[in-house]
Amino acid sequence: MDETNFDALCEGASPEEAKQLRKILSEWCQGDEDSFPVQLTLLTRAQWRVAARMPQQLVLARQQLDQAFGDHQRQTTRAFDDFIDDMAIRTGMLEQVVAKHTETAKKIVSEMRVELTHTEAAAKRIQNHLEVGVAEWQKARTDFMTERDRLMERVIEIRNGYTQQEWFCVILILAAVFTFGIVLGMRIAR
Repeated sequence: MDETNFDALCEGASPEEAKQLRKILSEWCQGDEDSFPVQLTLLTRAQWRVAARMPQQLVLARQQLDQAFGDHQRQTTRAFDDFIDDMAIRTGMLEQVVAKHTETAKKIVSEMRVELTHTEAAAKRIQNHLEVGVAEWQKARTDFMTERDRLMERVIEIRNGYTQQEWFCVILILAAVFTFGIVLGMRIAR
């Protein structure tokens, strides 16, 4: 006996399960036109019709893809050629600009050398003036420090002088209070 798809479906199933599956298959095959088996058959036929059209659609899609690829390749080649031509023009212009800049740079360098010698001479004069200024600054600083030290000594002398005067005033006030106390004490005692 030939094996069927049903036998493959029942493979590994118990005899009771196989019996139930046969019963379900029998019921499905005996239904009305809106039943599942009829709808499944219609669906299967529709799928086969679509599958039958697939090779033709694939050939048409391939032709369209080949045509689009050819157009794209031609456009790419034309764009690349235009790019190469444009780059050649720009390279020529850039070479001219570089040549002009090289000439200008040479002129500027020669002018800068002249200015550099003038600048070096001015720098030496400035250095000499700075050295003279530093010497004068050192002298002025030394004079300032000397005067500051003298001023500090004078401030200390003035402070010490005020301190001696303050002590003298305190002693006078204490003597006056003491004298007043003795005089008051004598008057009270009398």
